[in-house]
Amino acid sequence: MRPDGQEVVWEKVKYRGPEDFVVRSYALPKLDLIESVLPLRGCSVLDVGCGPGLMSTHLLPRARWVVGTDISRTMLRRSQGMEAVLADALNLPFAAASFDLVFEANLLHHTDHPLNILLEMARVARKAVVLIEPNRNNPLMFAFLAITAHERGGLKFSRRYLEGLLQQADLVPKRFWTSGMITQNSTPKCLVPLLKIFDFDFPLGEYHVTVALKPPGENQ
Repeated sequence: MRPDGQEVVWEKVKYRGPEDFVVRSYALPKLDLIESVLPLRGCSVLDVGCGPGLMSTHLLPRARWVVGTDISRTMLRRSQGMEAVLADALNLPFAAASFDLVFEANLLHHTDHPLNILLEMARVARKAVVLIEPNRNNPLMFAFLAITAHERGGLKFSRRYLEGLLQQADLVPKRFWTSGMITQNSTPKCLVPLLKIFDFDFPLGEYHVTVALKPPGENQ
């Protein structure tokens, strides 16, 4: 679920496609980080707020099964190659522990209820939850979040804020990175080779990438 009226925003947003060079340069390093601590082969994955499949498309060859959900029919129509389900992130239509991994990228900061969504993600996860969210401490990201009305929820997304959400959701952080300087929609293609040098863990990276585990024995 997104704030009132934001469904209309997402109906109008024009995204680069999943196979676009910039999108691949944004997505693949993050998935490599995740897979370095959480092997995806053989896993079932739910991508919550999948949009047009920018991340799901690249999860497909790594995982056993990928399902994407979004509240926007337009976004789901743009996604390809995966099972897509129209659903509100606050009320996912799946039983508890339905997926090995539940994943989201740039969803929580667009919502009024990030904790409630995280709790719902944790409910349907069997092993782990993965979050990718903007880093408010990156100066360029901070400026973008501040001047873009439907992105301003990201202004509170520091590492400490994310750690607080995980604690409230009873999820155990396994690995936390802050990395990258490439954004999937706004980075010019000509800058990608230069910006790829920032694909490592450093405090001013543009995105937080978090892998968190379900407590031992819970729904496993």
